[in-house]
Amino acid sequence: MREQVNMHIRAKNELDAFIGIDLGGTKISAVLLDRGGHIVRRNERPTYAERGVDAVIRQITDGIDSLFSGNGPSFHPSIMGIGVATAGVLDSANGIVKFAANLRWKEVALGPFLSARYRCPVRLYNDANAAAFGEWQMGAGIGTDNCLYVTVSTGIGCGIISGGRLITGVEDSAGELGHISIDSNGPRCSCGNYGCLERYCSGTAIARIASEQVRLMKVDAALISKLAGNDPEAVTALTVAKAAELQDPLALRLLREAGTALGIGIVSVIHLLNPEVVIIGGGAANIGEPLLEPMRAVVRERGISSMTANVKMVWSALGKDAGMIGAAALIMGE
Repeated sequence: MREQVNMHIRAKNELDAFIGIDLGGTKISAVLLDRGGHIVRRNERPTYAERGVDAVIRQITDGIDSLFSGNGPSFHPSIMGIGVATAGVLDSANGIVKFAANLRWKEVALGPFLSARYRCPVRLYNDANAAAFGEWQMGAGIGTDNCLYVTVSTGIGCGIISGGRLITGVEDSAGELGHISIDSNGPRCSCGNYGCLERYCSGTAIARIASEQVRLMKVDAALISKLAGNDPEAVTALTVAKAAELQDPLALRLLREAGTALGIGIVSVIHLLNPEVVIIGGGAANIGEPLLEPMRAVVRERGISSMTANVKMVWSALGKDAGMIGAAALIMGE
């Protein structure tokens, strides 16, 4: 999406502003869209989740406030709505984050607080749903009526556009792809299920499995261990990706296994929802082909050919901006 440098300012330098926030465990991103969907300003700052609820909310409000005090033409904003994309269990109707492990939050009434402060409607959205909507409206899903956005990050999430509308479920929790079981005898997941997809191919899973291999296979895991400073606890998915770039056999095998697991999950969703496009996003997706090629191979091999042959599998066009752009676009449409 191309940023709008020269804003269209209404009479008296007034601007109808729609704010999108991507509230993550490590960073908070904010964007201001005008009515045309153009990016006017944006910023990013640390979350500081470890400092508590008040510190995080202060970071959110500082991010919003700075959207109207940055460099460029001055204007008087009329905030028409704020959309917040975040992970966790949400009570969207009442604007409450019921539980978010990455933020260490329980029962935080974020929506009412922001609504009172900025005197505008505020809506909370599941982060994968918001990203899916952003890609559909302004990214890799433009022109489709049926597309999926799969985020491969700390966990595995999925936003669903079906029949030209966002599918959210009764509690805005539809699309928990990461908690589809691909092995009934697999390890227990934090959700209570066994063999969940994200236990095998999320960024967290890749790091955990690689760390275990470093402990067990000191010789074969030498490169991964070296890149992590010989500290198994310091191994990340990025460590494995760097080792794979250097053609490390263990790293390539681990990513091939993760990509295969991801493909198994995606085949199931293609069979269930029959999309035109599957959009891959999230931090771990930046690992690239060592992860994604085995995923595509599984889709080709295991999928019903009439359903998978014409499915396009593409990269996210909005990248890390998908969630905040989608949240702003969603509140704009309400």
